[in-house]
Amino acid sequence: MAILTVKIDNLATLRMNEFFDYAGRCWALSRSREKEDAVGAELEDFYEGTVRSGHIEDIPVIFVCENQIVGWYETATIYRYIRHPSLFLEGNICAYTRNVRLLKQSIPVEGDVLDFGADRNYLVIETGDIRYVFFKTLIHGNPGPFETVDYGRVAADSRVKLFTRARRGAVRIEGLLKGCERLASEIMEDRCQGLGTVKALEELALEATRLSAGNVNGWYYLAMANYQLGFVRKGLKAIDRAVRLEPEADDLLAMKGNLLVSNSCFEEALRCYEDAYAINPEDGYYVMAGRACACMGNPVAAESYYRKVRDPEVLKAFEIKLNKKKFI
Repeated sequence: MAILTVKIDNLATLRMNEFFDYAGRCWALSRSREKEDAVGAELEDFYEGTVRSGHIEDIPVIFVCENQIVGWYETATIYRYIRHPSLFLEGNICAYTRNVRLLKQSIPVEGDVLDFGADRNYLVIETGDIRYVFFKTLIHGNPGPFETVDYGRVAADSRVKLFTRARRGAVRIEGLLKGCERLASEIMEDRCQGLGTVKALEELALEATRLSAGNVNGWYYLAMANYQLGFVRKGLKAIDRAVRLEPEADDLLAMKGNLLVSNSCFEEALRCYEDAYAINPEDGYYVMAGRACACMGNPVAAESYYRKVRDPEVLKAFEIKLNKKKFI
């Protein structure tokens, strides 16, 4: 069985991309995130693959950045085309979290050992390759140490304590919600450092809903945390509580739409985005609707939503390029 080596563009995003636990799985790309095509890998590059192959299973994957091995998937499924587990996550390489290893200290390799070429971000190493034994031994014989990437074992961000100092009453709830707001901002602005931040948001939001079940913000933040983690059913329960409290809140309807997309309930999600836009005509809601259509494989419907966007800067912010048919 071949080994796939993948070049990583940006080390800073490892814990929110290749090594982020999303509902028990991690997702990676075998092409640059700067490219706009839907093809992740040419599966005929593998001995087991053909032009008709849609995916190949049980492939070890090693991740390299600037001639440093940063981690690997002991076994993974490689898809030809890019998949979108959620609106914010994409990949064509999928591994169960239990098979994922992120090194605490990277391992250097000589510059000419892995020559990816000018237009490829991956390299297939078959069993007859002289490099095969080295990489196989590395995967199965390296004791680490490794970072924890399993959500259930990750400790919450230590800042949780800062927002839970008050022992009771309104002051405690206010501190919890202030902490939720700060952590949620980091997540939404791509300043999140990994699972610990999301776990802290979940813990603070859970405590807020326990102390004040009638506070809509606690349910909203709880839904956001579950959405980021891929806990769709939990997220839908939380956002339904929030919507019952404030049925005319456009941001709540949009969050429900995002969760419904992750649950493959696309038609219902589109209704949520339409309702959100009717309440507050922000272009972003049409972008969300378009991306939902793209996720369900309907580029014509996606483009129709994008054409309704009035401000071209909004499309630019979401990296939507109508002239190049880049819809997600």
